[in-house]
Amino acid sequence: MWDPSLEGKFVPLNIDKRFILLRGSSGFYSYGIYEHLKDWPDFDIGETRITFKLRKDKFQYMAIADNRQRYMPLPDDRLPGRCQSLAYPEAALLVNPKLRELAGEVDDKYQYSCENKDNQVHGWICTNPPIGFWQITPSDEFRSGGPHKQNLTSHVGPTTLAMFLSAHYAGQDLVPKFRGGEPWKKVFGPVFIYLNSAPIGDDPFWLWEDAKIQLTYLWYINEDCISGRGAFVGLAPPGEAGSWQRECKDYQFWTRADEDGYFTIKNVCTGDYNLYAWVPGFVGDYRYDIPITINPGSCIETGNLVYEPARDGPTLWEIGIPDRSAAEFYVPDPDPKHINKLFVNHPDRFRQYGLWDRYTQLYPNDDLVYTVGVSDYTKDWFFAQIPRKKDDNTLEGTTWKINFKLNNVVRNGTYKLRVAVASATLAEIQVRFNDPKTRRPLFTTGLIGRDNSVARHGIHGLYWLYNIDVPGAQLVEGDNTLFLTQPRNTSPFQGIMYDYIRGRNMSPLGVKLYIEDDHVLQVMMDNGIVQITLSNPDGIVTGIRYNGIDNLLEVRNEESNRGYWDMVWNSPTTGITTGIFDVIKGTSLIVIVENEEQVEISFTRTWDSSMQGKFAPLNIDKRFILLRGSSGFYTYAIYEHSKEWPGFNLGETRVAFKLRKDKFHYMAVADKRQRSMPLPDDRLPPRGQALAYPEAVLLLNPIEPELKGEVDDKYQYSCENKDIKVFLSAHYTGDDLVPKYDEGEQWKKVFGPVFIYVNSLFDGNDRLQLWEDAKIQLMIEEQSWPYSFPASEDYPKSEQRGYVSGRLLVKDRYINSDYISANGAYVGLAPPGEVGSWQRECKDYQFWSRADENGYFSIDYVREGDYNLYAWVPGFIGDYRYDIVLTITSGSYVEMGDLVYEPPRNGPTLWEIGIPDRSAAEFYVPEPNPNFVNKLYVNHPDKFRQYGLWERYAELYPDNDLVYSVGESDYTKDWFFAQVTRKKEGTKASYQGTTWQIQFKLDEVDKSTNYTLRIALASATFSELQVRVNDPKVGNAPLFTSGLIGRDNSIARHGIHGLYWLYNVSVPTTRLVQGDNTIFLTQPRSTSPFQGIMYDYIRLEGPPSSPSPTS
Repeated sequence: MWDPSLEGKFVPLNIDKRFILLRGSSGFYSYGIYEHLKDWPDFDIGETRITFKLRKDKFQYMAIADNRQRYMPLPDDRLPGRCQSLAYPEAALLVNPKLRELAGEVDDKYQYSCENKDNQVHGWICTNPPIGFWQITPSDEFRSGGPHKQNLTSHVGPTTLAMFLSAHYAGQDLVPKFRGGEPWKKVFGPVFIYLNSAPIGDDPFWLWEDAKIQLTYLWYINEDCISGRGAFVGLAPPGEAGSWQRECKDYQFWTRADEDGYFTIKNVCTGDYNLYAWVPGFVGDYRYDIPITINPGSCIETGNLVYEPARDGPTLWEIGIPDRSAAEFYVPDPDPKHINKLFVNHPDRFRQYGLWDRYTQLYPNDDLVYTVGVSDYTKDWFFAQIPRKKDDNTLEGTTWKINFKLNNVVRNGTYKLRVAVASATLAEIQVRFNDPKTRRPLFTTGLIGRDNSVARHGIHGLYWLYNIDVPGAQLVEGDNTLFLTQPRNTSPFQGIMYDYIRGRNMSPLGVKLYIEDDHVLQVMMDNGIVQITLSNPDGIVTGIRYNGIDNLLEVRNEESNRGYWDMVWNSPTTGITTGIFDVIKGTSLIVIVENEEQVEISFTRTWDSSMQGKFAPLNIDKRFILLRGSSGFYTYAIYEHSKEWPGFNLGETRVAFKLRKDKFHYMAVADKRQRSMPLPDDRLPPRGQALAYPEAVLLLNPIEPELKGEVDDKYQYSCENKDIKVFLSAHYTGDDLVPKYDEGEQWKKVFGPVFIYVNSLFDGNDRLQLWEDAKIQLMIEEQSWPYSFPASEDYPKSEQRGYVSGRLLVKDRYINSDYISANGAYVGLAPPGEVGSWQRECKDYQFWSRADENGYFSIDYVREGDYNLYAWVPGFIGDYRYDIVLTITSGSYVEMGDLVYEPPRNGPTLWEIGIPDRSAAEFYVPEPNPNFVNKLYVNHPDKFRQYGLWERYAELYPDNDLVYSVGESDYTKDWFFAQVTRKKEGTKASYQGTTWQIQFKLDEVDKSTNYTLRIALASATFSELQVRVNDPKVGNAPLFTSGLIGRDNSIARHGIHGLYWLYNVSVPTTRLVQGDNTIFLTQPRSTSPFQGIMYDYIRLEGPPSSPSPTS
């Protein structure tokens, strides 16, 4: 206890150190309570910790991570005669250590530092007898500086530390300072000192693995929140955005968001906090502005939070990765005389001693020069900008250059430079453009940082972000140079570690709208980044000007064939089944919004009876939006059918853009589905040869010779809705997904908005960076949905929508007597209907989500209306529907609780073929005919997208159809992915149906009740499924027939699924025999090579029984 008599002798704190020993525990706990009363003197506390000094004759092997453990020097090895002092006392070169293999290595305790988030267990091993001494810290709540603050662990002594508070890698910013009679109280710990042992003769290094297991017992680790891409989200005392990293007095609680951004912060002490976050891949810090008060037992659901990182215009160039570390930059090999062998060929090679001296050796005369589009930051950007040592052993500051080109410069505009710093030590950054000798820099940080990361082998310290306005007048068209000067030079350890540098195009001008006179009939939207020209009043996008290119659209096309909305429709009363193609042209222009922040314009076409038979009976309102600072534009449309109007069918509607064929040759639809594409001319004779249908062409003499011999077919690049954004089509489903509107039916729907994004790079940069940037933009757009800016009242904003959440469980007593979490279930809201009706619903809105591994789901931003909740679960057959209709109102939140799906099941599984995932991808997909290859899909997961695979069946089974023997065959090799027709020999276009056999044995036949055959289909095209059991004669009536089903056309269009069908066939016991049985699956329809069935899953169930769960 402190009293005034102790002033100047002891820190003014009441300190209560506690130790705990539990029954059966192989170790003990310790924690401390520090308290400063408000009347007591001021003081600073630079460090507090627990230290253990172990027996040096026993503990010589240290472990702090799986890849950071080794035999350590003895304390005696650091005494004169056995070592040589280096640049600071903590670092010593081992000259004559007792363990000879350590000679020539450097020992330095800072080489074994860890970030708080990784500093949970470390310690020492005695090999004889095998004993471990471990310091385990199960929580970081009492540590300062957040999850990335670095601290010491264990080092030569042998010494092990439990660091609670320190200024290492941060300096005075993380020294708590108590002033003005400030009261304060904090609990440090508990930490656990764990002791373990192994029998003599066993591997002593197993003790490390056991210590890691002990950590998981001590503290709940939420594995769902461990994600390489996840945001770091935490609660810390209220402050400014980013203040958490300098907060050092109170508690912090951190976690990591999963890949979908969901996070949970548990076991939070009561108090007031702000919620903070930073997201790898984005600059800056997030703070939730409303303080959060935690009470005992409270559970706070914040809902969806949106972080908008600073973004002024499109990226011109960038260096590094915004991850608050310099680890991605070039880290040199150390001086061979100053090596720690642990870090040779190690991810943490930056922990080697003396790397600061390597800069002068690599750049003895001139400083680093980085050329955008040519240099590689992993090789050409030194990890730290430090002083250079001169010949007289004095130091000088350094100036690094970034050379880059600009095609166009707006002299009166403002560009933006963002410089994110991973660490700074008594350093300064000065920024100049194109003139290195200006007396006054454009920008200076002033003196910043006391991290000392360079000397202490760190790769980051505290994070700094500078946003610098660059006047266009300082830039020139063509070659430019950015000069980054670090002038401070009193120590070799002064310097800067950059995290990420980005040059952005000029800060955008306000949005302008230009409407030409009646003679020109054009309207243009311009925000200084992109110009969009549309025909007036048609509303056809005729031009997109960007990055010095006058028009990204195909200028050789008619203006009506460049960028347009279209539809395919027909009238049910005419008897004409083919659709009418209509490029939708407006008849009037209305300016909806016009200000410096946004322009929204509307092109409308109003229907009346004089248009009957010419145009679909719809009022159509096409909208286009351009925002300030946006590198692209938005478009959406509102379709309305009045109840007084005639009926019609709507086969397809979409937005299409025809790009310049002389500019755009490389297409990307997914990470693994991108390639250089043929030109339109390559599809015309004699360069191309038509194949089985117009969309497929064999390239005989393409302009690009490397494409010769390949097949081009647009259906090879299709995607599922969850992976793309489309409006409406019957592809892969047929007439089932053609909306049919009756006379007297009122209907209205908003399609979109979608975002047309344009981006650019310097010449020479990897073009795939454009794809990566587009994916980042996708994340930004998804996080912004529903948008706040569309002006139509028919597009509800986020506060006008509702939310539904709950948990889905599966009950299948033949698999598990307990409920099973519906891991990965697709859960959605769709208009009320029968079970599974959602997949054929095509008029109204649907909202889907995916359950997590525990079955929890959340469906956000749902429009007002009545819905059923539907679901299907990968691994289980059938569909779920919640029978009560849900009514969603503005701002409503519906918590469903636990829902239970009982998939179809009569008895135990006797055998099964496939995986119930609504796809045929697991079955055998053959190699294509070598004459009809698309090279993109060679050795590709989507090999089913190759052309002509339907013909391979007859080649593999020329005489007899497929036979599958349960228990012997392998469905990945022996079950063809589609039951197609066989082409007859000697005929040009004659086909026959096929009958597949499933052979299986029954040891006995239970006569008490029927067996059940479950057949799930992934796709069907003008086909029929007939089932016979032990009776192969097609002339006899089948046990079951589906009748004519399906119009998916998945076989021709290289799909692997279409609509889902589930048939439950009751098999009388009289059809089965003891011993060998055969099921015959016949597909008799045979007028086309594209008719057929894709199976999803087949299962034979025995009669009901008392199950013995398999798990």
